[in-house]
Amino acid sequence: MPHEDFVTQIVTNTDKHGRVKSRERNDLEYKESFGLSSWAKYAKTMSAFANNHGGYILFGIKDSPREIVGVNPAFETLKQEKFTESLNAHFSPELIWEVGCVDIENVSIGYLYTAESYSKPVIALKAISSEKISSGDIYYRYRGRSEKIKYPEMSRIIEDRVKQEREQILKLMETIRNSDTTNLGIINYNNGYFSTPYGADVAIDRKLVMQVLRKAKYIKEGSFDETGGRPVIKVTGKIDLAEEVPVPDIEPDVQYPYLQKDLAGKLNITSYQLYSLIWFYKMKGQKKYHMEISTSSSGKTHKFSDIALQFLADKINENKDNSKWFDDIKSSYQHRNDK
Repeated sequence: MPHEDFVTQIVTNTDKHGRVKSRERNDLEYKESFGLSSWAKYAKTMSAFANNHGGYILFGIKDSPREIVGVNPAFETLKQEKFTESLNAHFSPELIWEVGCVDIENVSIGYLYTAESYSKPVIALKAISSEKISSGDIYYRYRGRSEKIKYPEMSRIIEDRVKQEREQILKLMETIRNSDTTNLGIINYNNGYFSTPYGADVAIDRKLVMQVLRKAKYIKEGSFDETGGRPVIKVTGKIDLAEEVPVPDIEPDVQYPYLQKDLAGKLNITSYQLYSLIWFYKMKGQKKYHMEISTSSSGKTHKFSDIALQFLADKINENKDNSKWFDDIKSSYQHRNDK
C-alpha cells in the first residue's frame, strides 16, 4: 500500500471524539511532535521495525489519548542525508527508510517509514547512552513496543536466514544447470561487483543493487530512463507490482531539474497557482515527482522531475475549459493556510 494511503487510512479512522482508533502496534507508533534531539529514540524504533516486518512512526498524533494535532514545523527541517549518516554509523546492516508528509482534512501528518530488512538482524554498532543502547544490541518490534529481541524471534530470524540461503543456493544451482556455464559470472550483492568468466570484473552502484533487491516490487520490466526510454535494467520473475516508484536514487540535478519557480514558468502559471496544485495533488514526498534537497544557505529546497512537469501540464490541459477548476483548488489551498 502506498505510504499516503496507509497514513490516510489510519488518520481518517476515528471515533466520535475525533480520536484515532488504531492503537500502536508492531508496525505503527505515534509521536505528538518531532524533535531532532530525539533521533536515537526514532532510530531504536526504526531498527525494531526493520527486524520485524517494517513500520511507520507517525508525527502529529498523541498516543494517549490518540488525538490528531498535526506535525510541528521542526519535521520539515529534517535533513535526510545527516539522518542517514547517523543511522548508518550506529546500526548495520543499512536501514532503508523514507520520509514524507500527508495533508488530511487541513492537518499535516509526518511519517518515517522503515522497510523490513533484507538481511536481518539489524544490530547496534555503537552505544547510545540516551536510549541505553549498547553495542551489539538487537531490537524487535512487539505489540506497541520496541524491545531487545527475545529468543523465539531471534531463533526465527536465524531459521529464516538459513532457509533463505538454502533457497538461494538451489536457485543458483538450477541456473547453472540450465545455462551455458562458459558464459556465467557471479554477482556479489554486497559490493555490486559482477565477476565475469573472462577475467574482467564490472561494478555498479551498490545503492542500485540494493534497491533492486529490497524494492523490486516497485520496478516494472523496462527502463529507469523516463525521458528517453532507454532500457537500463530489467527485472524478471514473480514480483508484486502493487506500487510503482519509477525513479531510483540518482543525482537530483539530473532527475529533478526544476525548482518551483522553473515549474511555474514552464506551465505559464503563477507561483501561488503552482503551490496550490502541488498541495492539491499531494506531490511533495512522492519520489517520482519531488525531492527535498538540503543546502548550506537556505537549509532546504524543493526540486521536481520531468514527470511532475508532464503530470501538471496534463492536468491543466484536461481542465482548460473548466473555469472553476483552478479557482476551487486555490480556494481550498487558501482555506488550509488560514486554519
